[in-house]
Amino acid sequence: MRTWGRVGALAGTFVLLMATGAAAQAAKGKPVTVTGRVVDNVCWLTMGQKGEGHRECAMGCDKAGVRMSLLDEKANQLYTLMADKPFVDPNTQIRDHLEHIVTVKGDLYEVAGGQKILAVKEVRTAQAGAANPCAAKNPCAAKGAKNPCAAKNPCAAKNPCGAKK
Repeated sequence: MRTWGRVGALAGTFVLLMATGAAAQAAKGKPVTVTGRVVDNVCWLTMGQKGEGHRECAMGCDKAGVRMSLLDEKANQLYTLMADKPFVDPNTQIRDHLEHIVTVKGDLYEVAGGQKILAVKEVRTAQAGAANPCAAKNPCAAKGAKNPCAAKNPCAAKNPCGAKK
């Protein structure tokens, strides 16, 4: 009798492992195209820093290993960016676009808590029609003008990229 009890317990464990293994399979991403601003998570989430006036600080954060995100300013949605395959720097494809408006093609993964993660496959500079809707309200966005926000940028003094070579 003990043998059959052990066999039954072993069989039950096997069935349980198989059932949970099927549920634990990798999630499938949904192919999407999203337009937004590439922001660094540390400065944007903790201090609201973004835009061209913050670009040099974002470059310093990137060099320090900070993960970047894509901020869809129209939908007020933040997408954490990741590489589309293992062992790849997640910022490689977006590094030249820090704090710029871009269009990203990739696979969207939605996880518990509502977090949206975008596996980057392709990045292009956004078309003129997809310009920043907040630029008119942002004095830092004016091109060629002296940046009035530089004094308010807490990263400016610490920025390793700020010194010209």
